[in-house]
Amino acid sequence: MTIATSTLGDWLFRASELLTPLYELMHARVLRSRVIHGDDTGVKLRVPGSHRTAKAYIGDADHPYVLFDFTTDYTADGPKQFLAGYKGYLQADALAQYEGLYGERKVQHVCCVAHARRKFVAAHDTGDERAAQALGLFGRLYAIERALPPLLPPSDDPAVRELRRHREEQRRALRGRDAEPVWDELSKWLTEQKPGALPKSPLGTAIGYATNNWGALKRYLEQGFLALDNNLSERTLRAIALGRNNWGVFGSAGGGRTAAVLFSVIGTCKHLGLDPFAYLREALPGVFAPGENQTTERLMDGLPDRWLLNRTRDQTAPDAATR
Repeated sequence: MTIATSTLGDWLFRASELLTPLYELMHARVLRSRVIHGDDTGVKLRVPGSHRTAKAYIGDADHPYVLFDFTTDYTADGPKQFLAGYKGYLQADALAQYEGLYGERKVQHVCCVAHARRKFVAAHDTGDERAAQALGLFGRLYAIERALPPLLPPSDDPAVRELRRHREEQRRALRGRDAEPVWDELSKWLTEQKPGALPKSPLGTAIGYATNNWGALKRYLEQGFLALDNNLSERTLRAIALGRNNWGVFGSAGGGRTAAVLFSVIGTCKHLGLDPFAYLREALPGVFAPGENQTTERLMDGLPDRWLLNRTRDQTAPDAATR
């Protein structure tokens, strides 16, 4: 049967209304993260104007939520409002919109090493062979990352929590031993090459980006739980890029906010390896049933990670009872 586009749009809007309390709870919990990955991409509106933006923020392993935020401009107001009160690490590209967040006892910027590397790739692609040495050094940094022991997931077990903390410290120490000398080599190379590279040339642009963001590029060395790059949030934003081929534009600013809620819930499900449909089939009735008597405790059980944990316990309980 044929269903009108306006009807489908209304269903999406009503679903986002039901899910908004969950979205707000996920937002509050993401701000407790030790590190947040952030990135943005442009979207189109059917109304006059430009620079409409969809931003993605991803919490750490203890707060594994993917939050999308829609803003009708490309200014610092969006990140400032969304990250109000946050004082952890922000893994992001060197965007001017985030500059006001950074500072001592404020947000600590962890710049994306992949972004810096891509600029040297662009210089090398133009035929500048000098960039090959920088790319070799970046390759060594990534090789060091691949050899690190993996991070451990959160746990309520005190012994596992201590092991997790030890693993993070182990990663930090190994980076200091193996990666720090590579950064020293890169610093020396940048200093040697800078006088011979025109500032606006591809190589000059790459050198300028690296030197201007040097402290933020190396900041991942401070903590074992930090990442070398921001590819996690970039992969998450592909959902917007792919979606643009299907829905084309947002019909209004309200449509952008509706999409932000829905993309957040579905994006979190995918981040956790959940089937979004299976989750929503239970979550939507769950947030609707209490009506005005909804409580934070009930909403907590509806969070995708809690839902997954409860479902896993329910599935393993019968098996345990038979042993």
